[in-house]
Amino acid sequence: MARQRTDRIAPEVPRGVEFPIATGVAELRDEPDGTTFLWVNGVPSSPLEADPEHLAFEYMRHLSAAVTAWSRPDRMLALHVGAAACAFPRHLAHRLPDSGHIAVDVDSTLPELVRQWWDLPRAPRLRIRAQDGLEAVASRRDASLDLVVRDAFAGDETPAALASPEWWAHAARTLRPGGLVLANVGTRPGARGAADDVAAARAALGDVLAIGEHAVLKGRRRGNVVVAGPADDRLDADALRRYAASAPLPTGVRSDWAG
Repeated sequence: MARQRTDRIAPEVPRGVEFPIATGVAELRDEPDGTTFLWVNGVPSSPLEADPEHLAFEYMRHLSAAVTAWSRPDRMLALHVGAAACAFPRHLAHRLPDSGHIAVDVDSTLPELVRQWWDLPRAPRLRIRAQDGLEAVASRRDASLDLVVRDAFAGDETPAALASPEWWAHAARTLRPGGLVLANVGTRPGARGAADDVAAARAALGDVLAIGEHAVLKGRRRGNVVVAGPADDRLDADALRRYAASAPLPTGVRSDWAG
């Protein structure tokens, strides 16, 4: 059954009409189920929904499942690299009211717009700023974060600087003991980018887990894979596998995924 549409989400913004942002163009589109999507440079970027519990993108549900399976501190601090409309930071802030979130986006226009569009938590629970994604981790102090989430794309690919050994090394350096890095990795058959990305993750963090549709994990079609690390005793792999077994689409959890 379609969810009831709400006029609460950016009613003043015309749908299906491109508007300029610092890194190109964006638009809002409404879907029949009541979800509003932010598109950036022709690519769907963020779902905007009234209910913060609901996540329209499958990979965001994988991210949420990984946080659930992680033995996190009661008052965690998270850095989100690739804020867009802040759908996932909003979701986590709702689920974990004592958590703090910093969301950064390379586009200097979006942080101003998203605050106008919908009901995001205010600072200090959620701070949003324009910042380069590599600078965001490189400028952090050692052991200053509990969670790092990377969900940044240029078109349909992760920018090379954010999939580099340098980015992963800084992300690992910023983690407090028991911390977690989650990365949304776009992959397609025959491409090398995901393989280099996950190799850099392992070099920086050690063991990692990959969560995604079976066909995508096997390299048979393009899609998104969530890489989670370090996959130590604070990340419950069995809980993730139970989540995957009940997911709407055929989903797997692998420790040997090579991109």
